[in-house]
This record gives sequence, structure tokens and C-alpha cells, in this order.
Amino acid sequence: MSTLTFEDIRRDFPITQVCTFLESAYHGPYPASGAKAMSSYVERWSSGPYPDGRCDDWLEWAETVRAKVATLLRVTPEEILFTRSTTDGLHLVANSLLKPGDEILVGALDHPADYTTWMNLANKGVKVTLVPHRGDGMSVEDLASAVGPKTRAVGMCLVNTYNGYREDLEGLSQLCSERGLYLLLDGIKAMGQLDIDLPSSAVTLLTAGVYKFLCSPEGLGIAYVNKQVLNDITPGSPHLYHVSPGDNAGQKGSIGAGWGSYTSQFHRWGHEEAGPQALAPDALHFPPNTRRLETSMNFLALVGLEAMVDLLINVGGMAAVERRVLELSAYLRETVQEHGHTVLSAQSRENWSGTTLIGVSDTGKFVSYCESRGIYVRPGASLLGDKQGIRVSPHVFNNNEDIDSLTEALDSFVESEA
Repeated sequence: MSTLTFEDIRRDFPITQVCTFLESAYHGPYPASGAKAMSSYVERWSSGPYPDGRCDDWLEWAETVRAKVATLLRVTPEEILFTRSTTDGLHLVANSLLKPGDEILVGALDHPADYTTWMNLANKGVKVTLVPHRGDGMSVEDLASAVGPKTRAVGMCLVNTYNGYREDLEGLSQLCSERGLYLLLDGIKAMGQLDIDLPSSAVTLLTAGVYKFLCSPEGLGIAYVNKQVLNDITPGSPHLYHVSPGDNAGQKGSIGAGWGSYTSQFHRWGHEEAGPQALAPDALHFPPNTRRLETSMNFLALVGLEAMVDLLINVGGMAAVERRVLELSAYLRETVQEHGHTVLSAQSRENWSGTTLIGVSDTGKFVSYCESRGIYVRPGASLLGDKQGIRVSPHVFNNNEDIDSLTEALDSFVESEA
């Protein structure tokens, strides 16, 4: 049940009082509730010792945030991993699941950062095959035709960085399910604005930094990791509070016992009469959830994330958020085209996202023109030829009046350039 309206959400974003901000796909602004929560966190920690308790208390609170994120995405808390960024999650999972000699098919429309993961896989002996785009996005049929005997995974952006094209998740899921492939998705342009049907999909990984549509600080990411592969993923950097040591005989320690489990073990190993000992292989024991994969937590960013997740849940969840975002996108497309401007993004509604590319003759000049009028959009480029455009990405705090302001700027710019 919704307890907030979208007008309530707008009032919680102070940026709406000073400008028309339409580039959340680049970097989302913070809500006042998030800024206040983070400011309070910093003030508490500058004013006295351990205002929020000791480490165990912090970790317990982090679990409440994990549960909220799971609720928002309609998955289990055990499948939510806190990372440092989009590519941090991509690196971790891809490097664990893919071995030398395996092949991954990757999209030719990915964000440049994703190619650091794909190139790193190639350096390790994984065959990386780039499948060209067809029109505005990727073709499931082309991917299916490229699957070979060594293909183990498909990796790409769920929403295209350049023109906002929303890939066919149902088709990708069906392909990967039928062929037994991992589906690794960069979701930073989707999470926080689209209702992603993870429970019904064959997604192995959906990873996203929180600084775009989740309107939270950089340095924190969310990754959904399908529970079917959790035990196949090797932690990149095992963390003290997320694993526990066994003794040399292979006795298991308690999961996630932290400092105490280590010190009690070390006291036995380091006793002056014990003599030199070698640490046995497989001495670390990992819990059967995503905590086994986490390193140090960015608690300040997590405070901001919790505030934004609360807003999205209380306005009706991701179904309501997507409906609102796509309504704004539809109004944008209809309005600018009525005024004679060109939409360069996909025309088929099933491929819409909250990001739309609008044709503009001189992108750089128009972006500066907009900023002089207090309107913020992002320069973009069409994948079809050399057409210039602006990337417009409204979010839940925007309204139709914001779109009207942009349309008026487009009209007056075109008139001034005539």
C-alpha cells in the first residue's frame, strides 16, 4: 500500500526548487531525507564515540537495509550483495563463473566500463565474442545464432547507455535457460527506475552502482546474485566478519563469528608449546549467502541508499515507479514530436526506458543553452549514423512541467539557430 504520492517525492528533492534536472541516468540528486540522514550520521560520529554501537550493531543494521533492497527488487535478502560499483559486481561474478576455454557473448552496446571486465576475462583465457547490435539494440536471435559449444554466458547492459534501449529480458532469459547459460547484466541504467522481473527471469547477476536512479553516493553498489550460483562464486577478498576459520583438522568454525572466532583459534595455533604449524587448505568457511562475497561496507552511502529505497517502497514499489517514469517518457516523446523535434530512441514501447534520445543539431551548444536556463540534460549520440542528440532521463521527482520547460528550450534554440 502506498503511503507517499509522487508530489510528496518531488517535495523531498530540493533540486526541483532550483532547476529542471533531467539527467538522472548520469548522476541522480539526493533526496532531502537521504541528505539529512547522511548528515546526521556524520554529525553523530563527529560528536562522540560509537554513537551507533560497535561493529556488530552496524552489521545488524546493514541487514535491515539488505532486506529493504530485497523487498524493492522482489527477491530474497540472501541474494542481495553490497559491492563498491557496477563493475565490481560484474568482475566478481564473471571471474568466478567463467574459466579459461569458456566463451561469453557480450553486447556491442555496453558501457565502456563493462569492457574492462570483458577484456580482463580475455586476458585470462576466456573467449569474448562481441555480437553487433541490430538497429537500436541487441537481437536475441543474433545471440542465439552465435552460441557455440564452449559458450557459457551472455553479458550486456539491460538498458543501453547511449539511447536508453531496454533489452528483451524475457527473450534473453528464455535463451539462457534453454542453452544453460549464465546471464550477466549491467543494470545501472535500470535499477531504481524500472520494474525488473527477477523472480521470473533466468538472470544470474544484475549489478548496479547506486549513484544514478537510486540517488545515493558513489562507492556503493547493489548486485542481485541468483542463489543457484552462490556457492560457485569465489570471494575476491574474504572479509573478517563474513567468514570464519576452522582448525588444521578442517573443523568448521561458526559462520561469520568475526574477531572472536579468529582470536580463539590463533591462541591455540600460537601457543608457545604448539610448535610451527601450516595453515591447511580450505580453512575458511563461508556462509551460504551473498555476505560471503562482501568486503568492507560503505556505511555512509548505505545510509543514503536506505532513505531512497524507503521512498521507492512507500510510493508503491518498482511497478508504480516504472509506470510513473514511462508516463513521463511518453509525455516527453509526444510533446517534442508535436513541436517538430525528433526522437532518436526506439519507437517500440516495449523497448522504452526512462532515458530518451532527442535529436539536436548542435549538442554541445544546446546543452550549454539549457544550463543557462536552469535545465540539465546530457549530450548523447545516435547509434544510427552521426546524428547528434541529447539524453533526457526524468525520474520520479520530475513532472510534466519539467518536460514542458525542456520543450520550450528546444523550440527557442531552434528558432535562434535558424
